[in-house]
Amino acid sequence: MEISNKQISFLITHYNRPDDLLQCLTAIKSLNISNSEIVVCDDASQKEHLKTIKNFSIDKLLVSQTNQGLAANINKGIKACQGDYIIYCQEDFLLSPQLSHVLPECLDLLQQGKVDLIRFTSNFAFNKLFPLSNAVSLIPKFSFQNFLQNYYQYSDHPFVTKKSFYDRFGTYLEQTSGRYGETEYAIRILKSNAKIGITNQRLASTIEGSQSVLVNESITANKEYNFNKKWVKIARAFRLYLECILYSKSKRGLVTYKNFRK
Repeated sequence: MEISNKQISFLITHYNRPDDLLQCLTAIKSLNISNSEIVVCDDASQKEHLKTIKNFSIDKLLVSQTNQGLAANINKGIKACQGDYIIYCQEDFLLSPQLSHVLPECLDLLQQGKVDLIRFTSNFAFNKLFPLSNAVSLIPKFSFQNFLQNYYQYSDHPFVTKKSFYDRFGTYLEQTSGRYGETEYAIRILKSNAKIGITNQRLASTIEGSQSVLVNESITANKEYNFNKKWVKIARAFRLYLECILYSKSKRGLVTYKNFRK
């Protein structure tokens, strides 16, 4: 697929999973998107893993002497991207071959300002969406039908956006643990006027057998709870709405979540 007069940066964040990264890169290259670059940001992986990925076909590899967390890793990558558009993908995701057919439509919607960011996948279906095109729908800023899902408009799962998105809405809060940073940014976006879309077809999937680096982020993350799942979802929704009410764009940060990097 050829994108004329538009350069795309594929931004991949990586930490100690070179096998996953290779699969991710292979999927991206199979899209055959011209006028694009691949930027990989590594967050101080082990030396043997770094040695491995330095042999991969990558246009720009950014490394760090110390692990600074996902937020800092993404921010570093955003600055390095030269494309007008950024397709973000963590190393444990595979982009679908169908993306090459849908991407021109996504770029047109972004260019027209009908949407500011388009997600390629979600862990659940939104109950209420507004069709934007044959391939993309808009997630409403708030809908009672999405009461348990309104917060999840933004996710760090694969998406495409303009690089200027981060000038308008801010970058990620650094010195934060993974879940804390993603949640903080999701609430920031929810309280902004950013328009978030999602493809009607799932265009990204996790690599089978890959284990998230967030699994061992905290001891409590590994506990098993026997609460009714429905009530857990309801309680989580109210907690996130409380965070929305208390959120300060200038001070940033969360009140009821623990930052495991502090």
